[in-house]
Amino acid sequence: MLTESLLALAAAGGAAVAQAAGTEAWGTVSEGVARMFRRRSGRGGEDEVQRDLERTALVRAADDAEGSRRQAGLWQRHFTALLSDADDQVRQRTETELRRLISLVPGVVDRYQVLNIHGNTYDKSPQQYGSHNHQQIHYGSDT
Repeated sequence: MLTESLLALAAAGGAAVAQAAGTEAWGTVSEGVARMFRRRSGRGGEDEVQRDLERTALVRAADDAEGSRRQAGLWQRHFTALLSDADDQVRQRTETELRRLISLVPGVVDRYQVLNIHGNTYDKSPQQYGSHNHQQIHYGSDT
């Protein structure tokens, strides 16, 4: 079972692939995606991934908003499977590569804020206070 942050990463990856098609970032993003799946050991899915990349580019070129949403969902499922099937070392490398590819597509990281949180650990239990539009979080004493 993937963590919430990995599921968000897969969703952001799907959005990034669908959004990158037809832009300057497409070459780098599509090559990076193909490379991630090519390394996937014991899988014969490289041809499928290449077909899906081509289909994503065609849908984007047709300016089909619903088709682009479906392509984003398709890539989200691909990335979820890729992250689920990997051991810890491969998963970490895949996460790093996927984050790098997502960063190449403007606006995607902004829509998936959970991508900006990385392995936080705290010595003290946090205390959260807030009302309406104001929030304060304290870790330990204020002294």
